Amino acid sequence: MSASLYALLDVRERGVYESLADGPVRAQYLTAHALLRSVLGAALERDPAGLVFAAGPYGKPYLTDAPVEFSISHSGELVAVALSADAPVGVDVERITAPARLPLPVLSAQERTVFDRVPQSERAAAFTSYWVRKEAVLKATGEGLRVDPARLTVSAPDRPAELLAWRGRDGGQPHPPVRLYDLYAGDGYRGAVALLGADRRIVRHDGGGVLRRPRRSVG
Repeated sequence: MSASLYALLDVRERGVYESLADGPVRAQYLTAHALLRSVLGAALERDPAGLVFAAGPYGKPYLTDAPVEFSISHSGELVAVALSADAPVGVDVERITAPARLPLPVLSAQERTVFDRVPQSERAAAFTSYWVRKEAVLKATGEGLRVDPARLTVSAPDRPAELLAWRGRDGGQPHPPVRLYDLYAGDGYRGAVALLGADRRIVRHDGGGVLRRPRRSVG
């Protein structure tokens, strides 16, 4: 199947793929970008190999000739793609790991107060919940890690996902406002989706069969 997935990539993507020395990382990159192209191709009824991407001012990718909004994330054995017809979207999935030292400076003061009360055995999962929520928001706005994540305050891990405050922004939120949702990513993972604007209904699909479907060229 890898040959058929490779055929979907453009010249730049193939260059990145070939530059990756680690086998699992190469496989993850190939799966993620082939899945993104397949999902977008199906949504737009277009040949996924013919889609042309460009990057926004902060590096967020977009299609040069279609208004659909999308975001991609991968971690461990998971790949997530989020699509929206009319609202900027960001998605993040992360595998829960327990490094020797968590990068706690990315938490705001309010988040840190809550986090310090979390039992030691639950801290890796709690931190990952904070991280995916922040990352999803920053992907939706297109700013990514050019913004210090500590400026954002999101709800506690045991509460429904919500952006509570954004230090330095008028009104504490971007405009239009951010809608933040938890994404069930399976045991050992955490995930979140953020959209800008009005409240939306999130529909989750298992994309496992997308890459196995026969693809047709359009035109």
